[in-house]
Amino acid sequence: MSLFQEIKQSAEGRELSLRWYRNKIRSLGGERKPVTEYIREGDGGARPIFGMMNMFRYQPKTAKKLKYYDVYPLVLAFKRHRNGFTGLNFHYLSIPMRVKVLERLDIFGDESSQKIDAKWSEMRAIKTIAPLVRRYDAKHVRSLFLQIPLDDMYVATLLPVQRFYKGEYKFRKPVSDRTVWQDSRRMVYG
Repeated sequence: MSLFQEIKQSAEGRELSLRWYRNKIRSLGGERKPVTEYIREGDGGARPIFGMMNMFRYQPKTAKKLKYYDVYPLVLAFKRHRNGFTGLNFHYLSIPMRVKVLERLDIFGDESSQKIDAKWSEMRAIKTIAPLVRRYDAKHVRSLFLQIPLDDMYVATLLPVQRFYKGEYKFRKPVSDRTVWQDSRRMVYG
């Protein structure tokens, strides 16, 4: 049974608070389990599925030039490129802000396909999206893509699996979540 199934089963179909879900994730080892285990346990594929969230391991091509980067992105892919894709990496927002963005995107959700069918022209109207937009080079993906359908997206946004670093990948140094989230908040609200 996947982590998502276990959490949803323990909710027993009830509408529960964000706090309940976060506590449940902690009680199941969500903060101690390596991210790579989530990716290995889930439904994986060699390519991202557009309209679904995708979690994967990533080694950025230009790591040395970036202010910081996430090595385990949680991305809602929305645009294909010849050599990769562009998507929204939810890890660049604090958990409460992630949930708010997902609530806004949920209006574009399609229960039958388990995807969010939003176009960029519709998504960019959401003010808090700006810090999430990232482009990924397919040659620098270092794992399969854990594909997360619509029903599991809220739980996925609550998982504390983001890992931010700065500097050359081989010699990377950790960057605190709080630093990244404060920068994102400044980008959105000035």
